[in-house]
Amino acid sequence: MSSALLQLPGTSEGGAQIWTAHLEALSPVELGELSASLNSAEHARAARFHFERDRRHYVASRGLLRRLLAAALDTPASALVFEYGAHGKPAISAAFSQGRTLRFNISHSAGWAMFALAWDREVGIDLESATRLKRDADGLAGLAARVLSARELAIWQALPDAGAREAAFLRAWTRKEAYAKATGQGIFDELVGVELALDAAVPKSSLTFRLSPREGESTREWALHDLPAPDGYAAALAVEQRSEKNA
Repeated sequence: MSSALLQLPGTSEGGAQIWTAHLEALSPVELGELSASLNSAEHARAARFHFERDRRHYVASRGLLRRLLAAALDTPASALVFEYGAHGKPAISAAFSQGRTLRFNISHSAGWAMFALAWDREVGIDLESATRLKRDADGLAGLAARVLSARELAIWQALPDAGAREAAFLRAWTRKEAYAKATGQGIFDELVGVELALDAAVPKSSLTFRLSPREGESTREWALHDLPAPDGYAAALAVEQRSEKNA
């Protein structure tokens, strides 16, 4: 498992810790150790997977998540307790708060997983394999129409070839999914209204944006980063921006 620290603006010590793991590279012994840290509900969920590969990937990703959180909180991995938001976003139980809140997110696709940890700010991460897009051009065009805004779709359709359109769509998809996971809103069907890919023709690796808040919510600023990913994958991180005075 490899890691990288992505420094965030606005704070002297804030950063998002990004970890990447190849789930298929874990040995049976390592997988057994990770499995031992899971609770009964996690074991029950693992047992519901139809394919053994999917069970292994779930146990590996969940166990690695517990290991990373445990190291950050100096707590045994098996002792961690999770809570879940209205749309299923997980969080560490408030009982483990140490005056600061450790936020996290996880994404896995086709045998790889990525994890994001950040203190006192919401974070979302998404990893997607290009193999999910290996379909006819009409199928990809239909998916693009579901995910991209009208302006984004016009830029995407003007790209010079199918390869450029596939890469641009995968980048846009991971950006939007990362943002949706950071907010915890579960808004896949509303991604068409979230414009994060207007730079498709000349992509930038990072950008900062504000979106109009929902009723009852305050305006928040977000940073979006395209992340290094294994060959054939795309990944993105969305992280809430907070200044030192508000941290």
